[in-house]
Amino acid sequence: MSKHRRIAEISGRGVIVALIVGSALNLINQGDAIFGAGAVDYLKLALTYAVPFFVSCHGALTAPKET
Repeated sequence: MSKHRRIAEISGRGVIVALIVGSALNLINQGDAIFGAGAVDYLKLALTYAVPFFVSCHGALTAPKET
């Protein structure tokens, strides 16, 4: 598999993980603000999506290679 294709696949999976995990965590941590009972902290919102993305990508890149 080419390097660029592998990076694209890992990034794509990272985006899916970030959307699922990030959305769940944002609902838990900022649900009241998201539904209008307070102010949304946009930095926290962005970081809550970024962390699962980077963790997923890091895990995929550092996992032992299949032979």
